[in-house]
Amino acid sequence: MRMCLFCKILLLSGVMSLLILTGCSSKLAVNFKVHTEPEGAHVVYQQDNYSWIYLGVTPLDVVEVISKEQLGGNHTISIKAMRCGYLDQKKEWSGKSLVREVEEKGIIFWTPRLIENNE
Repeated sequence: MRMCLFCKILLLSGVMSLLILTGCSSKLAVNFKVHTEPEGAHVVYQQDNYSWIYLGVTPLDVVEVISKEQLGGNHTISIKAMRCGYLDQKKEWSGKSLVREVEEKGIIFWTPRLIENNE
């Protein structure tokens, strides 16, 4: 059975993508899926105490590539949901616990309920 050129290219690109996102790489693709109640919160994440990185608005489903070096040792990853009129909600993982959750579940899923700021 002959394989068409398009099929060969598709197969090769799939294999290359797999190699890039697996253990052969020093990076980890982390799928962040965040839903807030109410929707429309802005989501950011931070590695250790570096600058916050904007991910988007909820409902959010985004893949962020993080260096495995930044996930070892005492490193931390924080994620924050913010919306005007509501208190910020924040969740934090150690680098090791984030890797373990991604390996076990394939996703970082967070559903914070935003609390109105009545000040």
